[in-house]
Parts: sequence; C-alpha cells; structure tokens
Amino acid sequence: MTSLTPLLLATAVNLVMAQAAQEPKQWIGRCEPVNAVMVMNQALTEGKTDAEAFAAVVEARSFDGSKACIDFIREASMNMREGYPRTFQSLWMD
Repeated sequence: MTSLTPLLLATAVNLVMAQAAQEPKQWIGRCEPVNAVMVMNQALTEGKTDAEAFAAVVEARSFDGSKACIDFIREASMNMREGYPRTFQSLWMD
C-alpha cells in the first residue's frame, strides 16, 4: 500500500463527517469502484490534487466510507489502468 491510502481515508472521513452533520441520513454513498476511478481520473485530468480528486469521488457518492471500498477502488484502478492512467498512477505509483 502506498502512503496515499491513509491520506485518502482521512480526507474521506473528514468529508463524510462534515456532510453527516448537515444531512444526517443522506451523506453516505455506495461503493462504486468503477465510477470512482472515472470520477477521480477526470478530477486529476483537470489538475486537481489527489485529495481533491478523492473528495470528488465522495461528492459523487461512489464511496461508502469503508476501508474495503478503498481497496476495491484501488483494484478497479489496476484493472482499468490503460484507460484511466492518472488514477492508477495516483493510487499505486505516488
């Protein structure tokens, strides 16, 4: 695992908790790794940082807040690395 995974998890938890305070029942999304890879790649292509790209994944409700979901997103990025190279590089190489 890279050192990015704890940073992503911490960022996601902070975002989820902030949103939970505003909307108690509707803050959590579903774990959708393929969509998360696409959203993250788009954000990285736009020049956003890794944390901002993962925040976009949370905002798109493609992350359910679990560590398992982060693992699924990383696995999906491995499988989709040719079509979405920025996400792969962000999650595996940095």
